[in-house]
Amino acid sequence: MTIHSAELPADRTELGHYAPAAGRARASGLKRYRWWLLAGGVVVLGAVAAAVMMRPGAKTAAPATPAKVSTLPVTVAPVVMAPVTRTLLVTGSLAAFDDLPIGTETSGLALADVLVDVGDAVKKGQLLARFNDSVLKAELAEKEALLTEAKGNVVEADANLARAQDLVRTGAMSVRDLDNRRALAISMRSRVGVAEANRDLSLAKLKQSEVRAPSDGTITQRTARIGAVMSAGGTELFRMIRDNRVELVAEVPENDMMVAKAGQTVNVTVDGDNMAHHYTGTIRVVEPTVDSKTRLGHLRIDLERNPDLRPGMFVTGRVAVGVTQALVVPEGAVVYREVKPLVFVVDEKGVVTGRRIATGARQDGNIAILSGVKAGEKVVLSGAGYLKDGDQVTVVDKISDTAVKPLPDQQ
Repeated sequence: MTIHSAELPADRTELGHYAPAAGRARASGLKRYRWWLLAGGVVVLGAVAAAVMMRPGAKTAAPATPAKVSTLPVTVAPVVMAPVTRTLLVTGSLAAFDDLPIGTETSGLALADVLVDVGDAVKKGQLLARFNDSVLKAELAEKEALLTEAKGNVVEADANLARAQDLVRTGAMSVRDLDNRRALAISMRSRVGVAEANRDLSLAKLKQSEVRAPSDGTITQRTARIGAVMSAGGTELFRMIRDNRVELVAEVPENDMMVAKAGQTVNVTVDGDNMAHHYTGTIRVVEPTVDSKTRLGHLRIDLERNPDLRPGMFVTGRVAVGVTQALVVPEGAVVYREVKPLVFVVDEKGVVTGRRIATGARQDGNIAILSGVKAGEKVVLSGAGYLKDGDQVTVVDKISDTAVKPLPDQQ
């Protein structure tokens, strides 16, 4: 039987259209089957797990516990009552005990030599400068010549007087002439005295042409210049510290003036080069007056002779004026927050509390506490700088050499 093409389906594209749609329907059904199978398995497993958990004697997971907070190991020191030396604190600038101006007593002469400069140490009588003395030497030579002439006139007058006396005894000369020669001899002797005085005057002027140190000391200023013509009582040539003595002129409140006494020892400190230099002084004078406006008085304190102490330096001095009983703690227990001192007090549970304090004198590594703590309380010594209010600490006898780390912030 012959099949003609006209008996085949009218459109092949139509057959091709229905075949893919049937495949998609079968795939969708398979996916739904797998989903329900998976959901059923999950339900079954959940039921089994619940049954196991509900059995008697079954163990349950322990709830999570927060990590234990570490505490900072610290050492402590007790607040104790101890004798404290009362110290008077004084400050001020150093000054020369005697600042000597050195001038000249001669006028109209030019400086010929200047032999010292600023900073030179000089001895009493040492030549500092010299003026041109040629005119003064000439005047001195003239005065010495006049003195020699006057002495010669005295010799002649004395000889004439002796002859006149012999002539009067023989009657060859009258007494009147003898008296005239005696008066002339006296006049000649007086002229010698005048000539000697003029010679001494010229010699003194010649000595004034040399400027010499009035005492031992150190030159602090020099205005002398070679060639300058100076006048007596005019500009000073040099300025020097007499005997190298330096003193501290300290201003103190009027209340402290009553406890300061002449002769008390003063420990003077000069800060510099990241270290303190210490010197010793003695109160020389407690001035008898107090400024009515500032209510401040002055102490004059002699210092030891030391080339490192120079006028104008600012120094601090401490004067021990008595002993009193006070609460003390080691200096290391005091920390500063916002530029204010405080200590951390430890209670029986190891919890610290910051206390604001008022501090007093320092002595032998301890510091006096005027307010803020009580005797017998314990304050943190090592590790205080890392603490804050409410921190838990562990008190130990000694901190290990390893670096102490601050406590972590607790949220």
